[in-house]
Amino acid sequence: MTPPLEPARPSDAAPIDAARAEPLGGILLAVARLTRRIGARRPFAGTPLSRSQFDAVFLLAHAAAPVTPSALAAELGVTGGAVTQLVEGLREAGLVEVARHPTDGRSRVLALSAAAAQEVDAFQQGLVRDLAPDFAALDEAELRQLATLLARATAR
Repeated sequence: MTPPLEPARPSDAAPIDAARAEPLGGILLAVARLTRRIGARRPFAGTPLSRSQFDAVFLLAHAAAPVTPSALAAELGVTGGAVTQLVEGLREAGLVEVARHPTDGRSRVLALSAAAAQEVDAFQQGLVRDLAPDFAALDEAELRQLATLLARATAR
């Protein structure tokens, strides 16, 4: 995981080519629409989650390898102390479990509880079902290409 980046201030931003500005504006509009639709639904009813906790849950749900608190802090762009508090709240809510790292006994790894993993899975399946009509004009290859391009554009 890469270190967090500070948000660019307008004075730090390089000028953008006008030919790139228009499609980027369209992407931002589409992302805003999707975000609004996604934000209208929330998993874990009755468990208020901060934006960082919500993000942490989904990062853990999609992690390909064990996630350490320091890796989670870097991915979220928060301090180690902030991630400790964030994880403690998730642990108290029964959403996250903390265990010894499988290869480094000095370290800990984070994982979703079984119930949280089921909730995230059901939430995602519901979102996919609800958003599928928005992507009906794209065939499977185009959907895969879109997913690849978005992942590449947002990788840091």
